[in-house]
Amino acid sequence: GMGGGGKTTLAQMVYNNERAVRHFHMRIWVCVSDDFDVQKIVRAIIESVTRKKCRVSDMDLLQEELREILSAKRFLLVLDDVWNENEEKWYGLKDLLTVGAAGSSVIVTTRSKIVSLILGTVESYELAPLSEQDCWTLFKKRAFKSAEEPQNLVTIGKEIVKKCGGLPLAAKTLGSLMSLKSEQWEWRSVLQSEIWEVRGDGILPSLRLSYNHLPSHLKQCFPYCTFFP
Repeated sequence: GMGGGGKTTLAQMVYNNERAVRHFHMRIWVCVSDDFDVQKIVRAIIESVTRKKCRVSDMDLLQEELREILSAKRFLLVLDDVWNENEEKWYGLKDLLTVGAAGSSVIVTTRSKIVSLILGTVESYELAPLSEQDCWTLFKKRAFKSAEEPQNLVTIGKEIVKKCGGLPLAAKTLGSLMSLKSEQWEWRSVLQSEIWEVRGDGILPSLRLSYNHLPSHLKQCFPYCTFFP
């Protein structure tokens, strides 16, 4: 599904569900992103289970330790935000995970349909966009400080929500942005922004708008964060 569509949120709900907690001996969450390095993923799994920093760099030793940890254990592994479409890398990782007990499960969140086809063990689940009404509910919870909706802003707000594309992250991000604005002209300025014409991932215009309206001292935090890996 598209970025900001709620894939990670849904996976978190499954991961933290009481039935999952009772059913699995161990639950492991790994944020993968665009760097699909099997060695890094194996190390992250080991660190998640042992709660200790893994300083082993030899892949053979890592594989041996992973097998010892997962052997005969029923585990739930979530690989979040996966981009890798290289089948060989996937097969290398899947082979390492076969030592778990029957009933072990792996959940993968991805924007790529190719990834879901490569995995192919069960039918993939593609999240549908939210309805405008559901987006409006998320938006107004962030935008309005009280339960009462300012009537002079509701009409403009609903037009802004139409630009969310059914993405919950967009609705929440824009709602948080509009909570800082109380004048009609400010809301219209956001509604009529040229940023909405920018092509790309459906979530980007909302995030870019939110960034553009930040105070300058908060914008400085973003380049500062680039110093950290």
